[in-house]
Amino acid sequence: MDSHTTFKKLYAGKDKIDFKGFSAIICVLPQGSSDQNISKLFEEKMAGTLLSFIKERGFKFKVKGQLTFDISPSQKFSILVVPKTFSAFTALELAREVLSPLKSEQKGSVLVDLREIGNNESLLVDSLVSAAVVLNYLPPKYKAVAKKLKPELDSRLSISFQLSHNRLATSQKIAVQSEASAHKTNLVRTLTQRAGNDLTPTTYVKMAKEWVQKVGIKSEFLPLSVLTTMKAGAFLAVAQGSSENGSGILKLSYHPKKGTRKIALVGKGITFDTGGNNLKTGSHMFGMNNDMAGSAVVLALCLLAAEEQWPIHVTGYMAITENILSGKAYRPNDVITSLSGKTIEVVDTDAEGRMVLADTLTLASRERPDLVIDFATLTGSVIRALGTQYSGGYSNQKRLLSMIHKAGKVSGERVWPFPNDSDYGRCLKSDIADIRQCRITGGVDHIEAAYFLSQFVEKGVPWVHIDLGAMEPEEPLAHIAKKPSGFGVRFGKELIHSVL
Repeated sequence: MDSHTTFKKLYAGKDKIDFKGFSAIICVLPQGSSDQNISKLFEEKMAGTLLSFIKERGFKFKVKGQLTFDISPSQKFSILVVPKTFSAFTALELAREVLSPLKSEQKGSVLVDLREIGNNESLLVDSLVSAAVVLNYLPPKYKAVAKKLKPELDSRLSISFQLSHNRLATSQKIAVQSEASAHKTNLVRTLTQRAGNDLTPTTYVKMAKEWVQKVGIKSEFLPLSVLTTMKAGAFLAVAQGSSENGSGILKLSYHPKKGTRKIALVGKGITFDTGGNNLKTGSHMFGMNNDMAGSAVVLALCLLAAEEQWPIHVTGYMAITENILSGKAYRPNDVITSLSGKTIEVVDTDAEGRMVLADTLTLASRERPDLVIDFATLTGSVIRALGTQYSGGYSNQKRLLSMIHKAGKVSGERVWPFPNDSDYGRCLKSDIADIRQCRITGGVDHIEAAYFLSQFVEKGVPWVHIDLGAMEPEEPLAHIAKKPSGFGVRFGKELIHSVL
């Protein structure tokens, strides 16, 4: 895991700063500012130099926008005029837009002046630190001739802030937490880009166990032999097609010294998905090494809980296997008995995610946590409904739907809540089993899949399902310039703390 520190330092008010120590300076001003704001912030000589640049270019402080110019061959200055009010998503976008050119030009050491920004200061500290961390991200590579990393490392952004004196303590805490969350977002991005023959169930479980042990999280692996004894037939149906014998459910347990609230996190961990007997075509199969993204979000949140010492008991369940075509693979028309005891009529073997999640949700909800959240790249239907800018949210309790939406707005990782009314389950009635896995054709699969999952959550346990439609955005999304987005860490943390 990358431990590079991006956030460097906070300066208070009128601290004397050696500006020569920074290759880029960004002054953030609210819309409606004037020349006087620049004069007030900087010493007379520097303010005069900056104002002359600004006047030459006809820049207007009353209109939101950005002006960037060279103070010297080695130093850039940017003025970023922002609206007086804006969302977390907009703040993350602004941060990416102002920092991306500096990253590409290797202007690594950045000072951001936020003294005039008022109540939006915390939001911008969070956004700028988060954007800098993800812009520093180095994806996994498998080249025969290793590319020299030194130039990439040397161009990494480091970010400092100049702030009002009374905001230093709050901003320090926010910056540290934002950096930690952004590193976990990068962890999800790394895992979802690992090759399928590299991140197998065996190597994934081994890696996750090593990481959690370092931060004091206990782990317990339930292999196929144990799941067979438990009669977790829905999980086993998917796993039986693979000759890779490392499949199973990895349970992670973080227990704080204080706190009584309990949450269970469940993640789909299909390390490669061929579709099984309902074989995907080549264009739809390519990229299916990322079908374990939900489990990566669960792993990242568990690590974050331990590192930040959340006062919440967090249990993570990573449902890890492959969906492979073989002579042993499960088939349409099979009838499977799940861990809950309910029987499932199989319709489409490419709907494997809801199978492994069904048993894992039963396992997690039997512990009677205060909340269960599952994360999964579950349906293409949610992308057809929302595009790749949002993920979809579902719950068995209506009160949680508004909290899902709010957590998306506050975190900047937007989630749109969908209904989960009982009439959406009519299409899943089976003549021979308790429930059908899915329709044969048509329907609204993102909603119907959520309804299916809800049937395997123990009665009375609050549950949220997140269909990660924004994991592979077609265009830059918030602070993420290139896919995958690592979507779910910021949102998950916000939802957990807002509910519990």
